[in-house]
Amino acid sequence: MPNNLIENETEYVLSAAIARCGDLQDAQDLAQETILSALLFIQKGGVIERPRPFLSTLLNRKYYDMLRRRYRIPTVSMDNSFDIADDEDESNASFAETAEAVRREVACLAHSYRSVIVKHYFYGKSVRDIANEFDIPVGTVKSRLDYGRKQMKRGLEKMEKYKENSYAPQELWVRNSGRPGMDGEPLSLTEGDALAQNLLILAYEKPITVSDLSKAIGVAAAYVEPVVRRMVDGGLMQRMGDGRVYTDFIIYHAEDYVKYIHEQETFVKDHLSAYTEPLKAAIAELKETPFYSRRLERFMMINIASGALYSCMTPMREKPQVFPDRPNGGKWIAFGTICPENYQIPAEKRGKEDYMMAGIRGTTIDNYLGAGKLKIYNYETPLDPNYCCKFDGYGISGFSDVEVSMLKLFYLLKKGIPPESVDLDARIIKGIPLLEERGFIRSRGGHYEVLIPVLTHDGEKRFRSICKKAIADFGNNIREPMAEWCRTHKKDIPPHLTSVPDQKLTMPFEPSGMMFVFEAIAAGIHPRDLGGPCPETIAVFD
Repeated sequence: MPNNLIENETEYVLSAAIARCGDLQDAQDLAQETILSALLFIQKGGVIERPRPFLSTLLNRKYYDMLRRRYRIPTVSMDNSFDIADDEDESNASFAETAEAVRREVACLAHSYRSVIVKHYFYGKSVRDIANEFDIPVGTVKSRLDYGRKQMKRGLEKMEKYKENSYAPQELWVRNSGRPGMDGEPLSLTEGDALAQNLLILAYEKPITVSDLSKAIGVAAAYVEPVVRRMVDGGLMQRMGDGRVYTDFIIYHAEDYVKYIHEQETFVKDHLSAYTEPLKAAIAELKETPFYSRRLERFMMINIASGALYSCMTPMREKPQVFPDRPNGGKWIAFGTICPENYQIPAEKRGKEDYMMAGIRGTTIDNYLGAGKLKIYNYETPLDPNYCCKFDGYGISGFSDVEVSMLKLFYLLKKGIPPESVDLDARIIKGIPLLEERGFIRSRGGHYEVLIPVLTHDGEKRFRSICKKAIADFGNNIREPMAEWCRTHKKDIPPHLTSVPDQKLTMPFEPSGMMFVFEAIAAGIHPRDLGGPCPETIAVFD
């Protein structure tokens, strides 16, 4: 590969370095080291077929090298006196090896022990001075020095290898049920942070000390501790009385979601009438209303399927979902999925595996232009060609902000008010062609028409009553079969993890609402194709 192809990626490398370091000067140094190493590799005859993955891997290695360099420790002996070694017969190489080992062991010590080791042996402070500085008894300083020496000696003797997470970090996708925090917690606590994600993975199977986490991941404890503290403060980790920490939510693996896929499909086929009979009655009643549309029928199908499965099983849970209050206004339960790089669904499990859907989201605006209450509800499902991305691309960060702007726009278009004439986010106006592409609106004769169902508040009440009856009927029909299924399809979790509700134990294994919807469509109850993009979205305003 020519050098210029690497040099063309300088901006990408710098951006990735800034995300890693959080400091511009460090990021610039890291980016420069990464680019220079890549160029040197090429000069030595190396071939790089995919520049960005290569540079990303190289940058990660350079980043952890940078962290380790910040804890430079002189070569020392490991006897109780901890004196500087001066054996002239030792080679420079052996000195370097010993120094690196000691650096690692000191760096991996917990803060309380590391701090007194560094103060005493590297800054030359007396035991009494350290005691005064930290406001602790002299005996405590001595015991910490002794314990620290023993831990270091034990570590050097064992020469523990780093865990795979130190050189091949895994991706942990953290999501939640319930209300996220004001800054998007818990997603924002881990998103884009490989260190945080892998610390959570390492602390999942059993409680672990910060020191052991540090050794496992190959990063100095000084840099691990603040991340752990952030996880504990944010509610993703718990700290035990002995100082160990553990990950306080369930973690799935990618294969969990397809583990019972064919069994789930068989279950749905065997019990399809439990869903379709109430659904047919609901559709017939909906067709008698003045606001009927095929899109509203589609929304109702999903609402009945998902609502009934959730409500019918809630009373049966031994440990129901109780959403605890979280920092920053959140009220959520987290769950995570480990996503191995280049994971492929096993051939025997492929097929109709894309049944996942986002739960219903609702946004309300009060007194907009004197209109009283405006509402929007939506699902994201695999029936939608823009599934999981239909709200992207408008230049607005956050689902809720996009939905607020979209709801205002739909109201203005319905009322014939030019969007440019009011204080509406200019980005959503600029995104009108994207809204048209994704099937929310269409242009006719120079005017835009809202395509999603728009109900009045009275219409919403009637629509809800139709759905409510069908949800109750489907729930009653399916309750016992689903209860038996959930009793025999639970994910095993570590014994110390006591906060996980039953719903999360069975979540990846439960037959989903979308499975029933797909089978109903296959049975001809509702068309698969509505003649274009079909976002499962409705608005409510008078």
